[in-house]
Amino acid sequence: MFDPSFRQQASAWQRQFKQRQHGSFLQRLLAWLVLGVMLLVGAFFLLFALVLSWILIPIMLYRHRQRLRRFREQAQAYQQQSSSASGTVIEGEVLRKDDNDQR
Repeated sequence: MFDPSFRQQASAWQRQFKQRQHGSFLQRLLAWLVLGVMLLVGAFFLLFALVLSWILIPIMLYRHRQRLRRFREQAQAYQQQSSSASGTVIEGEVLRKDDNDQR
């Protein structure tokens, strides 16, 4: 199932791990402290991002609603202008430019 070279490498890793496991008490304590501090820093950043999102989401929703309200008001004003100008007739002439006729 496993390649013999993989078994050799795995046994080499196990031997290295056993040798490193015999480190001094201070090394283990320092490793645990460093890992604990890293875990706390990561948790702090996660909590900071969560609180920041709780603050920013309502602000973004408020801005979106304001833009939507302004857009609706502009559309309504445009419709009122176009309905009042519906009685106006604009005359014009349609010119067709041929593709072969270039100046």
